[in-house]
Amino acid sequence: MSGYVKTTYGRKSKDVDEAYAVHPPEQSDITGKVIILSLIGLCILLCLFISIGFYVLAKPLKASLTSVALRNLRYNDTSSSSWPYFNATLAMKIKIENPNFGFFEFPTSKGDIMYNGRVVGEMKIYGQRVGSYSAMKTEVRTEVSYRENHASSVWLKNDIKRRLIILKVEAKLKGEVHLEVLNKRTVSLKCLMYLNLKDEVIQRLWCK
Repeated sequence: MSGYVKTTYGRKSKDVDEAYAVHPPEQSDITGKVIILSLIGLCILLCLFISIGFYVLAKPLKASLTSVALRNLRYNDTSSSSWPYFNATLAMKIKIENPNFGFFEFPTSKGDIMYNGRVVGEMKIYGQRVGSYSAMKTEVRTEVSYRENHASSVWLKNDIKRRLIILKVEAKLKGEVHLEVLNKRTVSLKCLMYLNLKDEVIQRLWCK
């Protein structure tokens, strides 16, 4: 009698099939993998959009007054019979901040200085280029002057009496931020200053 041992082929595959039938993959494992893959896809898309916005879309710029020096102040006393008036020279420093990847360039622009809703002075801001992620300061000098010529109006007379005049500064710098796509941007300068007649200084200064 022969000593050969009977060999059965395909047994392993059958065992695997039976094991799969007895222990199928759990649904929670499949769901977890789908969620993980979805989150990875969303992160990739988010990074892509951020990168596009970083190089293409311009962020808002900011302009503000950092200091104002008062020179040659003149005004009449309220006891005088003539109409109340004031005039002075303002030496201002304007700061422009650019938070973008590309530089910001604007042409020579004009701004107004107002008292009680009336323009009492004009300023000229010469064209500049502000580098990426940087700020620059420019100096502006202007004359302000106003004379009240309406007997019924007492605004200036009262302000001179209390030795305090409030001036408003407004300017718009329309330029372009140079990125992969050219972005037109306007920088608005809006500030208030308290002109102290007694001490001949700018008492308070703030910008939006």
